[in-house]
Amino acid sequence: MNFEFSEEQQMLRDNARRYLSETMTFERLRAQIDRAMPFDSALWRQVGELGWTGAAVPEEFGGLGLGAMELCVLAEELGRVLAPLPFLQTAAIAVDLLRRTATPAGNALLERIASAETVIAIAGLDADTPAARLEWRDGILSGSTGPLAWAMQADHAIVHAGTAGKPALLLVDLAEAGVQRRALPGIDPLVPHGALTFYGVPATLLAEGDTARGLHAGARNLGAVLTAFEQIGAADTACAMTVGYVKERHAFGRPIGGYQAVKHKLADMTVKTELARSNAWFGAWALADGPAQLDMAAAAARISATEALDYAAQECLHLHGGIGYTWEANCHFYYTRARLLASALGNSAEWGERLLAATATATATATATH
Repeated sequence: MNFEFSEEQQMLRDNARRYLSETMTFERLRAQIDRAMPFDSALWRQVGELGWTGAAVPEEFGGLGLGAMELCVLAEELGRVLAPLPFLQTAAIAVDLLRRTATPAGNALLERIASAETVIAIAGLDADTPAARLEWRDGILSGSTGPLAWAMQADHAIVHAGTAGKPALLLVDLAEAGVQRRALPGIDPLVPHGALTFYGVPATLLAEGDTARGLHAGARNLGAVLTAFEQIGAADTACAMTVGYVKERHAFGRPIGGYQAVKHKLADMTVKTELARSNAWFGAWALADGPAQLDMAAAAARISATEALDYAAQECLHLHGGIGYTWEANCHFYYTRARLLASALGNSAEWGERLLAATATATATATATH
């Protein structure tokens, strides 16, 4: 297994880091919150011009035709600056599902995603089975979703509906009559959430039955690995911010970073982040070349990255002392993003069960072959 990025992927990472560090400042994030406009459409168009929204879109639909590894590179850099963009939902998961199902409506959307002309919300990533409050029958969708990121800004939604016995993946045009949106408060003001209610809305069938079940499981695994890279990027920055502060903050005539207790906290932040990085790289490899181990790799990446960012965000706030709890400090950006990402795909307990199940299956398979 090669857990290193290629020269081209490192170049993509360096260029993305340079662009985002110059573009996504804390001042810009605060301005978006103050204007109550968390979706930066100008930034979305800019990353589209750079080709990021079409990174995984096939070339025949105007994209770059890149793979999962490149998506992981971009996810980490976007997480590093807490970029308030629907990259995971639109440029990664929606592209993957639309590309695999290859419907005329989906192909047309791929072209719009590549040019950053659309946003797509994904309903159903927090559970393996469809929500009981969503019903799909004879091409008509009824019911409501739970909180969805970017639901208020999305033009379309991909919905996991039906029953546990016969699930379906549906593409819904949110401009249809019968679609109602409701904004919901969220812990992270940079990632708006809303709920969608469907009153007999026509929907395009992407897949159903076992095919839909497999595609949905793959979408959750893809989301887990990419979110892990996003969490690692954020944890890296939170750790660097904390190191910089404890070197400058003095107490009793010396920098507080010189005290052993503070050093231990910083060491723990680094160890947890590097462990998460190893698991995330395993997940990236499984996405690209190891589908048989993807369930295990995605669950491990999800659990370790969630723990890493949770710890880094909390200790970033704690080690800044009283100022860390104020709006003027930047610690809260990482804390709220950590809380959001920890629950975005289902909680860690659920992913722990998935990891145990995947490990048991792998062990049984290895025992049978020997």
